[in-house]
Amino acid sequence: MLSQHRHRLKVLVIEQNPLFADGTRLSDLLGMTDKIKPSVEELYDDIRFGSHGLVTCETAAWERIDGFPAHKIFFNLPSGPAHALDEETVRRLYEKGWYGWWSNEWFTKEVCPEDVGFSFDYGRLIREHDLIERRRRGEFDMILLVNQDPVWCFEACMMGRNAYWINGDPIEADCPLTAIMNVSVSRRDANFECFGHMMENVMMHVFTGGSDCSGYPEGEWNGIPYADLNLWQKFSACAHNYDGTAACGNVHFSPNSVRDYDWKNPDPVLSTWRDWRDNYPHLTGEAELFDPSAYIPLGMDCEKHACRLHHRWWFSCMPHTVGVTLKGGYSNSWWDYFASLDYVEEIRAEEEGSFIFRYRSGKEEAFRPVPHPTRVYRSNPDGQCAPDDPQDFYKPAQLVQTEDAKHGCLVEYRPDSVTVWKDGKTAAIRTI
Repeated sequence: MLSQHRHRLKVLVIEQNPLFADGTRLSDLLGMTDKIKPSVEELYDDIRFGSHGLVTCETAAWERIDGFPAHKIFFNLPSGPAHALDEETVRRLYEKGWYGWWSNEWFTKEVCPEDVGFSFDYGRLIREHDLIERRRRGEFDMILLVNQDPVWCFEACMMGRNAYWINGDPIEADCPLTAIMNVSVSRRDANFECFGHMMENVMMHVFTGGSDCSGYPEGEWNGIPYADLNLWQKFSACAHNYDGTAACGNVHFSPNSVRDYDWKNPDPVLSTWRDWRDNYPHLTGEAELFDPSAYIPLGMDCEKHACRLHHRWWFSCMPHTVGVTLKGGYSNSWWDYFASLDYVEEIRAEEEGSFIFRYRSGKEEAFRPVPHPTRVYRSNPDGQCAPDDPQDFYKPAQLVQTEDAKHGCLVEYRPDSVTVWKDGKTAAIRTI
């Protein structure tokens, strides 16, 4: 019997909360101190809810940085150019409160006239906290940067061997693939969105062999027969990107959205979202009229919560069951990819009868298929079966497909070959 893969992620929380000379912190100035821990706990709950309990998070360590975040550009401070802001500048920036600091002309023209972009210095953070070595030691699986504005970091980026874009510049490092996620205390509705963009990019890599999510072009898949879409495209189909029946949409567009963040559009469209949530991989294709009541409770004041409610609903629709697909050998739980960020890029068939899975991260895993019990041994020249002969092979009467739960792959046995599929990659060994 196949067992469900559950993932418990150890999280390193790095709180960037500058300490002022009087002993208070930036979060005190902004009135955010009591919102810091709830922002992390809320995110943990979103992940647990969205994954149907398949992914849970626990804080392995919580570390707080007293200094101002370092950047790769210079700020013009009273004391001279510097890579980090100072207390005097930040207090002046927030004289009129938090909202609107990003359009303060004094700040944007005098303090940082240079394009600030995503200038946060990840390299310095990694060095000062010894993150590469600590990740190799297994101290954590994921990093949350809990920030007070302004920081200018990516919503999500990846560190590790052969790291790739997940909505931020990849950081190549000699350690397992690791997500570094932004947690905004002031914009808590956006935190699960960071994970949504991460997941979009991970799944694009899994199903398209290494393509990044490049936005949401209108009518992107119009005219393409449904059968020709890959599973990720079928899942994320919506009125904005596809002229067929909508499914679950993406992080910016629900099934009936006509513009970015159009979470409250009352106009219904046909959608197969419930089929994906409840029936995958045995999809029936049954559609129903979709409107925001699928994720916004009737009568709820959703102005502050619609974004987060949509994202919780959207994640909950993702495949979350056991086994692998009978076409391509993809995991039937996309949360396996969420947790590992890894996927098979190549399968090699070895002469002695084993297969080697090479993952994106460079990890290699050997797999030797177990002979299927319905097969019979090929006889030796003397007519006797030799079940103990390591050079012998089982020979099936017809095609047999089976799933290997330990390695998460699909195995096809034919009279003359064994074929293995995983994450859309395949290799075969002839047996006669």
